[in-house]
Amino acid sequence: MNEEFSHFKPENDSYSDNYKNFVQNSFFSMLPTGFYLIPKEQIKKAVIGYDFIIGCGLAPAYLNKIGMKLDLFIPYGLDLDYQPFLHRKKIFTRKILKVIFVTYHQKLGIRNSKYIMLPKTNNIYLSYYNDINHKGKLISATVPFIYDKQYEYSILRKYTISSRNDFIRTMRTIRESSDFIVFHHCRHLWKNKSPIDNKGNDKLLRGFKKFIQNKKDINARLILFNYGDDVGESKKLIKKLDIENSVEWFPVTSRKDIMIGINLCDVGVAALGESWITYSVVCEFMCMSKPIIMYREDELYNDSYEYLYPIMNSSSSNDVASGLKNFFEDKQLSLKMGKQCKDWFDKYVVGEGLEKVINAIES
Repeated sequence: MNEEFSHFKPENDSYSDNYKNFVQNSFFSMLPTGFYLIPKEQIKKAVIGYDFIIGCGLAPAYLNKIGMKLDLFIPYGLDLDYQPFLHRKKIFTRKILKVIFVTYHQKLGIRNSKYIMLPKTNNIYLSYYNDINHKGKLISATVPFIYDKQYEYSILRKYTISSRNDFIRTMRTIRESSDFIVFHHCRHLWKNKSPIDNKGNDKLLRGFKKFIQNKKDINARLILFNYGDDVGESKKLIKKLDIENSVEWFPVTSRKDIMIGINLCDVGVAALGESWITYSVVCEFMCMSKPIIMYREDELYNDSYEYLYPIMNSSSSNDVASGLKNFFEDKQLSLKMGKQCKDWFDKYVVGEGLEKVINAIES
């Protein structure tokens, strides 16, 4: 859609340009005014002729606007927990009527979608789905949104060596000079945030401080990104903890380069706030066979899977420090857990996810 963040665009996911064979530029807008102004006939012309339409974002709203049902809705977050709910939006605006308009169509569009694909999450996020009163069928699975074959060793090696990207060059230098690299590419959201938005970044920073205090003889590095509302607060905390010399900050970076960084790290740290089972950050770590530190309430997911991928489950800075210590001291443990994570990713994210999408299309 228009107004899409550049790091979410196809060219930032792919090492080749073959996506151009099936990806088209769009006139659809993510904004209330844009949604309101786009004529129905233009929308109809764009979607006519397709047998099955899969969408995220405002796709349900656009189809509802022209009296059509979306076949499969795969939400990414805000399109389910924010866009359909007027009470979560700022209503004191000159655009209030347009905000109401898009909110109305998004809620009805989601409600009438034939299928919604949603992994087991947490009770807060699930409550938003329940409030929609969906009339179709819920598919409980994770969409296979990472094409893991792209990240095979030979492809990564060729791209890494030939790349002139500053991030990749710097990561290679850090790898050569470091004993232990901790990678964390979550948004920085932890200062006075609601539970569903809280990433618990402060727990990582405090835990990393404790880890390097107890391992003064090693050169450990923490990789972070300037992404999220609380980047400034994280930098203040890093200065307070006196760990600035062990932290490397990078700008928002494309996924294809993020994956190179993950490949070069020793351990990945995902969200430490609310419990989740599958989301982009953790799936990217699993795809690259990396051991993971994160927070997860296993009882929410045990009934949905034969088994869960292994993690160092951490709800505090002490847990993080302990997890880092275990991974640093036991390389075989790291390799074993990373391999088990990749096996789980292959079975449930790629295998089950793809199978359920195909079944929905063919039903």
